[in-house]
Amino acid sequence: MAIKTCLMIGGSGMAGGWINRLVNEFSDQVKIIGLADIQQKVLDQQAETLGLGKDQLFTDFNQACATVKADFCGVATPPPFHSPATIAAMENGMPVICEKPIADTLEAAKAMVRTSRETNLPCAIIQNYRYAANKQELVRIREEGRLGRLQHVFSRYACDYRRPGSWGKAWRHDMDFSLLFEGSVHHFDMLRFLSGGDCETLTGFGWNPEWSSFKHFSSGYYLMKMNNGVHACYEGNSSAAGITNCWNSEYYRLEFEEGTVEISGGNQIKIYRVGQETETYEAPSIERLAHGYLFDEFIGWLDGGKPSATQISDNIKSFIMVIAAMETTDDGSPKQMAEYLKDL
Repeated sequence: MAIKTCLMIGGSGMAGGWINRLVNEFSDQVKIIGLADIQQKVLDQQAETLGLGKDQLFTDFNQACATVKADFCGVATPPPFHSPATIAAMENGMPVICEKPIADTLEAAKAMVRTSRETNLPCAIIQNYRYAANKQELVRIREEGRLGRLQHVFSRYACDYRRPGSWGKAWRHDMDFSLLFEGSVHHFDMLRFLSGGDCETLTGFGWNPEWSSFKHFSSGYYLMKMNNGVHACYEGNSSAAGITNCWNSEYYRLEFEEGTVEISGGNQIKIYRVGQETETYEAPSIERLAHGYLFDEFIGWLDGGKPSATQISDNIKSFIMVIAAMETTDDGSPKQMAEYLKDL
């Protein structure tokens, strides 16, 4: 398998994590040959790490996409730049793997889907939380029918972000719908993954307690009906003060025909059956986790393997749930997912 060359758009923050992983875990599969970032300081620092010359560094991603001839492009910028950077890369002949959320607006996300179709180029979106051992085990339990048919899924995300700036970046406390856009985008995708269905109908509401550090809604409840008959309930709370289920420790409970399965932190699986002792065990390990799995899957796709499970044409079904949750919170009416995708 030939080493794939990569143009990286974004050089610090999450993008810095991408670069570190690609350099340290995928050096036999990927070589970064170009880098774009708006900060010259970031470019200079990463150039030393990557061994890049000045002609391989760019402060303008459009120029980078037009200049660098790479096998694929990685996009790990703030969300408003996902769509223009991804489209520029694909229009210059490069497949793309992009951080989630797909984009900052529904129309920007749809433009990415259309460009992928028009260019016939692979485009995958990062959904790293799918690739944890306990989540994979839940899906195996469902797919193998170990507890019969699945009835509904309950999920809970709760972090203590009551102090201003405690959620990494101050702008998360100032933006509208940060719970949904920065948090629930992960969890709605997980509900699709665990239920085995796509959301058909979504309703719910959000609110902001008086003690919140957020300018907009930090909490919410949302109900979903999936197209396979499974129902789902989501509790989100960025102002949690007691029991927390923060990142990598979110709580999921799946109610089956013959029992209940629950997970939270770690890899412990708990199975409950009426009248029986609770069954507790560690989820079997998986070869690659999170971003590592997604990078490996995407590289395999480029080499003729199966498409990424989180390819953009599928992942937009998770993104529209975020848009629908925003709109149902604003107007109180249930949303039909088909309406958001009818022009695609």
